[in-house]
Formats: sequence, structure tokens, C-alpha cells
Amino acid sequence: MENILELKEHKKIIKFNIWQACSYFIFYSFIGCLLETGFGLWSKGVIESRQSFLFGPFCIIYGIGALLIITFLSSLKDKPIKLFLASCLIGIVCEYLMSYICEKIFHFKWWDYTGMMLSINGRTCLYFAVMWGILGVILIKIVNPLFDKVLYYLKSKIDTRILKTAILLVIGFLIFDASITTIALKSFYAKIINDFDLDIKTGEYASTIIDNELFSEENMILTYPNMQIAGTKYNNTYVASLYNMEKTYYVQVFSDNNE
Repeated sequence: MENILELKEHKKIIKFNIWQACSYFIFYSFIGCLLETGFGLWSKGVIESRQSFLFGPFCIIYGIGALLIITFLSSLKDKPIKLFLASCLIGIVCEYLMSYICEKIFHFKWWDYTGMMLSINGRTCLYFAVMWGILGVILIKIVNPLFDKVLYYLKSKIDTRILKTAILLVIGFLIFDASITTIALKSFYAKIINDFDLDIKTGEYASTIIDNELFSEENMILTYPNMQIAGTKYNNTYVASLYNMEKTYYVQVFSDNNE
């Protein structure tokens, strides 16, 4: 009887609704930014920005990926091999689509896996697919059950209206952040066209340059140090190298592994 009650309680904890989905997206986007920053520190020996937007410390591909894995793969919790392979697949799809969509909208690349094993158009590759698989297993078997319990505990201690208001405020901030970032990226691309005379028609971008410190090349490169130009004669050129800022935008912590 006690085991049945525990099972019911567990089901109550992991009940899925829009508020929980939003909390997942917020939390895992934040955790993803920390993971990306840690990976940059480990792989390059530097602290550099890995956030998706100008202001908040969020990497939204992790929020999206986590939501998809939780939604579709939770039933595979006791089947780790299937969970791993399915998480790999979700990671491949997320990375490819995010890269493709952002490139078409903003004309920038935030990552390029060209030359890595089983790379698909530089948008995704075997190495990072495996990383997604490992993260998916850890997420479903360890991290998300703990996070669900934290959410359930908070719900039992804090008025639901307060929690919902907090979630709405963060989501509202993310929408605002995404909107400002979109304007900034459009402005920055127009500025690059103007500064380096890219071989494309400039009419649609001529009126989008916004001259302020927030949208300056220094701030944009500080926020997106690995950003490359896509689809012009400067294709796959790092924006930081155009402005001679390749080694000035981050804090060196360890010796550079590439030197």
C-alpha cells in the first residue's frame, strides 16, 4: 500500500502542464548556458559568452532540447540505450534546425562543425550528437526527477500565484530579450555590410543600422565571440577577425590549448 502511495505521489510530482513546461525551458536554458561556458573554459581555457540573447544568461537550444527529451523520452527512463539513441537524434535535429533557421534569418553562424566526424553541413556532428545522448540520459534519470521534486516542494511552500507570476516575468523578459537581440543582429549585419562592402544588395538593410553602444561591434562580438558570417564572399569568416578582436574579447584563464 505504501509503495502505491509513493507511486501516486511521484506521478503527482511529474505531472506535465504549461507552467511546468515554462519552468523547464527557463531552468534548462540557464543550465545550458552554464554548461556551454564550462565547455568553453575546458576546451579553450577561456571564459567567453555562450548566451543566446544580449542580456540574460540563457542558451535556448538547451531549453528546447530538454523540453523535447522530457516530453517524448520520459517513458524510456528504464531503457538507457534507447534513451541515449533517441536523445542523440533529438540533439541532431535541434542543432541542425536551429543553425539553419538562425542562418536564414540573421545571416550568421553561431557554430560550425565542418571537418568533424560525420558533420552534416557543419550544423551538427557525431561528437555533439553523443554529447546530447549522454545529457539526455542524465536529464531523464537524474536531473529532471530532482528538479520536479524541487518544483513540487516550492509549490507546497509558496503561493501558486506567486510562482506563476515569477515564471511569467521570466518568460516576458526572454521575449523582450529575444526581440532586442533580433533588432541588434539585424543592425549589426547591416553595419558589417557597410563597413566591409559585402557583395550583396544592401537596400533591405540600409535603414536597419542603429548607432548605439548596445549594438556596437564591441558589444556584439563580446556577446557572440564565435559568430561567423554566412552566405557572402566572407562566408565562414569570424566576425571578431574582421574587427581584429579575436584575442581581446574574453578572459584568459588557462593556456590556450590550440597554441
